[in-house]
Amino acid sequence: MSRQLTLVACVVCALTPASVFAHHSRANYDMTKEVVLEGTVAALAWTNPHISMTLETQSPGGEQSRLEIELSSVSEALALGLKKEAIEPGSRVVVRVHPGRSGPSAKAAGLDVRTSDGTVYPLNIDARLAVLPAAKPASSIAGHWAPTLESYPGLGVIARPMQVSEAGRAAAAEARRASAGTGGALPCEPFPPPFISLFPDLRTIEVNDATVVMRFEGAIGVPMERVVQLKQASHPADVAPSLMGHSIGRWEGETLVIDTVRFTPHRFGVLTFPSGPNKHLVERLTLTKDRLQLEYAMTLEDPDVLAAPFSFTAIWNHRPDLEFSGVACDPEVSRRAVQP
Repeated sequence: MSRQLTLVACVVCALTPASVFAHHSRANYDMTKEVVLEGTVAALAWTNPHISMTLETQSPGGEQSRLEIELSSVSEALALGLKKEAIEPGSRVVVRVHPGRSGPSAKAAGLDVRTSDGTVYPLNIDARLAVLPAAKPASSIAGHWAPTLESYPGLGVIARPMQVSEAGRAAAAEARRASAGTGGALPCEPFPPPFISLFPDLRTIEVNDATVVMRFEGAIGVPMERVVQLKQASHPADVAPSLMGHSIGRWEGETLVIDTVRFTPHRFGVLTFPSGPNKHLVERLTLTKDRLQLEYAMTLEDPDVLAAPFSFTAIWNHRPDLEFSGVACDPEVSRRAVQP
């Protein structure tokens, strides 16, 4: 492994089924079991919202078999430090997976991979492992950033402390009924803040005199953009509701405070719950003293869903090494990901 790389691991976090809402349900996999397989990469599909790898193994008796393994999205894989060339077809690897529930030949969920040079790379955020470059300080909040793994224990874990009203729970139950059979999948479509800001992949911040522009791939390969108006003291009364809402910002020293209203209702507008038309989001972005990280703090209010405001804080690493993948979300890949 390069001397410029450091191996970063954190303890395994308890995940609830909702914690994998970012992509698809893990219902097809036995998350209580781990299997270690050694073999050769026979095929690799570097696709969004999931990468797929086919591993060819050989039994002691010489019988060959192939297993499809589902990985994370491209943007998450890059942020976690997985190198595409490390798992190119022909590579000899040792892979740790959660097996499929329907049998040993069923598609498995990848955890991590050990390559022939001994390097261990994550295949999914569930591995709780990242291979990161040496940290570099930022001059301001402008730049390329990615949340730490510690800041993303899963959406279900993040949302667990939320005080949800009975109306909010009823709306969530109705949304589940409406999406029955999709495995909790996010199709290839954009989604709103703060959902957009939580996944451990790249987001960029561009600071101008009049605006701050934030861009995301959202861990599924869909380009999304937020524009924060810096020269508006209040939200105009005639602003039409939109997916990203209307954002105004102000500086408190080096901290950017973003106030966003006028969201259109969305099934993931309050993390794992649908949002209403009165959703209100306040975010604070502060560069840490060592200038290596950005603290992201948000408070979310939605009287149609929440019985009390909900707050959450995350840490984003400065990641000038990252660029957007440019790999578009493939609806067919998304559809196949929910099939056993």
